[in-house]
Amino acid sequence: MKELQFRYHPIVVGLKINEDGSEIYLNGLLLKQFVNDVNRQNPTLKVNFGNRAHSVIRLVCEAWNGLSETTSQRASKINQLSNNHYSNLEWKEGASNGVGNFKQKLNATDVDEILQMIETGKSLKSIAQIYGVHQSTISRLRDKYVEKDK
Repeated sequence: MKELQFRYHPIVVGLKINEDGSEIYLNGLLLKQFVNDVNRQNPTLKVNFGNRAHSVIRLVCEAWNGLSETTSQRASKINQLSNNHYSNLEWKEGASNGVGNFKQKLNATDVDEILQMIETGKSLKSIAQIYGVHQSTISRLRDKYVEKDK
């Protein structure tokens, strides 16, 4: 039987991953894999380190196929019924949590226009209706970018 090869992760120091993600070592210690969200049709395998859970397919894709070009990309299987081998993984546009492909509703131009409307006193509810987003989205933009009177 062919011995699996390993590569080191391009960012996480000491993280070594084999070509199908079945063995992941951090500083020489084998990380225990667990199934995340067993109720999903294709549950995600994860490993814990650095105080958080990390997707096995993302780690394999990063180590073997290179880092994603943008933060909006997620690691995805080419053939859903196949394994986590790097040759079956690719970067796809969409949610990093793998739940679906979500297009951002607001772009930078929209945000600039929204902030101008807020400054002129237009209601958050009416702005939200214009852009087809929830009022809380507009509220978060206001809280993040509009200076409060002191």
